[in-house]
Amino acid sequence: MADDREQQLVSAALRGDKSAFGDLVDLLKRPVFTLCMSHVRDEADAMDLVQDTFFKAWTHREGFKDGTNFRAWVYRIAANACIDRLRRRKTRRASELDDTMSTEQLDEGDLPAVGTFGRASPFTEQARSQLGVRLHAALDTLPDSMRQCVLLCDVHGYSYQEIADELKIPKGTVMSRLFYARRRLQEQLQDYREEARHG
Repeated sequence: MADDREQQLVSAALRGDKSAFGDLVDLLKRPVFTLCMSHVRDEADAMDLVQDTFFKAWTHREGFKDGTNFRAWVYRIAANACIDRLRRRKTRRASELDDTMSTEQLDEGDLPAVGTFGRASPFTEQARSQLGVRLHAALDTLPDSMRQCVLLCDVHGYSYQEIADELKIPKGTVMSRLFYARRRLQEQLQDYREEARHG
């Protein structure tokens, strides 16, 4: 029923119903804020990005196809807004990682997803399990460049090429960052993997 109600609101909003769009904002503002926080790690920035996201969703609503996944569309707007915000930040950590790995050195099949811990993907459980808290803490230890790639790929479902296009970096750099980021995350969550294997 909730999904039906949301779809009705989406259809009404696409016809220009501001009240329906306001109801959609109420439904989605918390998950969009969480998404933005996971990217920018600053509450004020995240709140600004939430506002920007819904402003863009409203003013560009003609670009959404009724009947498709409205949430995914909004989340992608938010993710892109986060990328733009981070790109404008001038200060970058000097030594984040070695980006020299090329696509010739590393096949896509060599990149284990964050979710390959012997059970369901951690991102599908993060809202309702202790793993979610642990995973967020582990993500926070990653350099911005690595965290962005993991979030875009494993949370938002971007392809390697889409990430490369969005971040304006070579595909090989995306793959390298994902490889090292996932390895670091798996090392930090090693004890959870052991519990899952034996529990």
